[in-house]
Amino acid sequence: MELNRREMLKAGVMGTAGMLLCSGSLTKCLANEDLGPCKVGIWSSNFDQAKALGMDCLQISLPLRPTGKENDMRLPEVREKMLAKSAETGIEITSLAMGEFNGNPFWSIPDAVEQVSTCIDVMAAMNVKHVLISYFGRGKIDTDEKYAETIRRFRELAPKAEDKGVVLTIEAPMKYHEHLRLIEGIDSPAVRIFYDPGNMIRLYKTTEEVCEDILKLKGLIVAAHAKDSTILGKGRLDYVKIFKAYREAGYFGTQVLEGSVDRNVGWEESMRQSAAYLRTIPR
Repeated sequence: MELNRREMLKAGVMGTAGMLLCSGSLTKCLANEDLGPCKVGIWSSNFDQAKALGMDCLQISLPLRPTGKENDMRLPEVREKMLAKSAETGIEITSLAMGEFNGNPFWSIPDAVEQVSTCIDVMAAMNVKHVLISYFGRGKIDTDEKYAETIRRFRELAPKAEDKGVVLTIEAPMKYHEHLRLIEGIDSPAVRIFYDPGNMIRLYKTTEEVCEDILKLKGLIVAAHAKDSTILGKGRLDYVKIFKAYREAGYFGTQVLEGSVDRNVGWEESMRQSAAYLRTIPR
């Protein structure tokens, strides 16, 4: 039976299972075997720097209103340049990010739907499957009215995302029941969760509580940041336990580093050490 795009998304072909199938790892997953080191990336558009740091991929920001043309992926020539650089360096583009919604709330600015709709076109043109849409600071969803408008706008965007085979991901300071309120209200396989344990430890007290939160979002996490107050493995979070929870929740994908800096060694060395640590953890 041939699946349509919505069915494929719902089955996870564009999400976790899709990554496993593409990597040839589905059999190992079902056999409960280690899948090998995870892919690790940074949030940047600097391919050469990512390669020098030993990264696998980049998460690249798509500004709401670019001030210049150099990194405006809405322009075909910029997309071509980035894709060529990706091929040259071997550094993948794992996802896009619309972090400016923190200060320009998705649920309130008049052109939010238009901006994300354009991003969907960019993703399809670049064969990038996920975009992070963030809800921190002014963008936080903390009233019934904000929930309702966020759901309404995502429901407007979801059919196009489904048709293009891409996934809009929510990163927000929310516990599992708040995430579920959005996901169930939107009711589309093209809207899922971008998880960040470094944010969640601020809502909970322990790694174990974060892991419980992950397990209650089983099948809904399709992308993740790896973050702590210092180099990973030396801070509050136990990523060995977090990876175990991810596995049980069905997430086996890329880890994009954020934060996790020891000022004594600097950002670059912190990224190297954090990436090396993550790659030692069984998935």
